[in-house]
Amino acid sequence: MLSRDRGLQHKVYIPSNARENQYLLAKFELTDELLAAFSQQGSSDADSPYGYCYQQLANLFFDVCDKHGLDAGQFIANDKFIRVRYCPEKFTVESEQQLTFLYSPKYHTGSRQFVNEQKRVRKIKLLFLATGPELRHYSAQFHTKVTEAVKEYSQLLELAPGAIRLCDHQHLTYDLFAKEKGVEGVQAHKLRSIANRFRAHDVVIDENELDSQTYAVINLHVNKRVQKLVAADKTSDWPYLDLYKSLYERFVESAKSAGLDRGIMTANDRTPVVRSKADSHIAENGELQTIDFNEKDPINGFDCYFAKGNLVDSIQFIMIASKADKTSYGYGKFISEVHQAMRDFADKIDHDEKRENLSIRVHQHIGGSI
Repeated sequence: MLSRDRGLQHKVYIPSNARENQYLLAKFELTDELLAAFSQQGSSDADSPYGYCYQQLANLFFDVCDKHGLDAGQFIANDKFIRVRYCPEKFTVESEQQLTFLYSPKYHTGSRQFVNEQKRVRKIKLLFLATGPELRHYSAQFHTKVTEAVKEYSQLLELAPGAIRLCDHQHLTYDLFAKEKGVEGVQAHKLRSIANRFRAHDVVIDENELDSQTYAVINLHVNKRVQKLVAADKTSDWPYLDLYKSLYERFVESAKSAGLDRGIMTANDRTPVVRSKADSHIAENGELQTIDFNEKDPINGFDCYFAKGNLVDSIQFIMIASKADKTSYGYGKFISEVHQAMRDFADKIDHDEKRENLSIRVHQHIGGSI
């Protein structure tokens, strides 16, 4: 009985209607040698000087995808940050810095190219969207298929070993209060590391040669009720500062009471981007809020970033796991603590559990060179 109880402590219970996403992103530099090899000799198009090169690279890419049975490969040459999200409808949203793919893995396939023919990009990006049912169950199979395709593409381009960085991104997205809204059933997850899950399907990857990340992003919509928690000072240059400070203080209090050592709140209309880096650093970069984090040597503590003078549409809370947060079972205990913290926070702000969403997206990533 004791061992069973210990096992239960390391599981997290996620609503049965949680949405799954998996995608792999390969990146490599557009070198002078590569540009020369795939440019049309003696031809110069002032309107699209790099169009021919990108088209040749894209054609090879789509041929490789077809050969390996990959039906949702995207060729990207525009130096924009790539995001992938679940959506019942399929469409792509493009901004100055970002390219966001929204789709339902169960129903949507298709390949496209997104290029800026007038610009020599720093890196070519190859996006592989997982499709079909039960993505987590078949994630190892999809990872293997994409890895083989990327290796073949690298050989066709005669790239040096290690020239391509390949990252596997896996998400679970759900409303923390789905049960209160009538959703029946839960899924018990230990949230094993990607490497451990793959090993159960006879796919072995060396964790020591990979960067890995596990973190959660919680999204709070700033509706009228939330706005009224603290009255705005319209005479100030920072009219909503007191509201943001109040929410931040309640967030930190709730996180600490749940046993969490670190967390970030952003209220600045920027997209949080968590990256695995040797040195921890947080910076604002246009539309993006970059968060560099070393899971093996984390810096504990809490931080917040506010938009001066602006009332934002939503606020994000980012909780990042360190290596110490991984038990012998996985990251289930860590995400369970995130649930506990955000439920306590929701109580503090009188969250309407039956009418308002408190969306959680659990991210698990691994990355390495090929």
